[in-house]
Amino acid sequence: MSIYEVSFYYVDDAFQYALHAPDPERRWALKPYEPTAADLAFARRFIGWNTLNHGIQSVDAGCIREGELLLVELEDLNPYLSLDLVSDRNRDSFVASTTASLHRFLDEF
Repeated sequence: MSIYEVSFYYVDDAFQYALHAPDPERRWALKPYEPTAADLAFARRFIGWNTLNHGIQSVDAGCIREGELLLVELEDLNPYLSLDLVSDRNRDSFVASTTASLHRFLDEF
């Protein structure tokens, strides 16, 4: 059983923000999360596996008692973003990154 769940959100391959559920009994009571370098390296491995060149991806993980993260889900189709829980700065950056990603995608055609 995990002691908490954490989600790392990316646009294209760029990290945007992370949220976690500190109480496993309240999985949807999310709070902003400051990832460590090791957390980001963990999530980055799965972003690298995915073949998505443009768009939003999330890496969902469970943290076990030993502090290790384990993959729960790699999502690139309709991830729940919880943008209402991040700072205005993070939200604005995420929207700008998503817009730029869409433009890059359209420019490829």
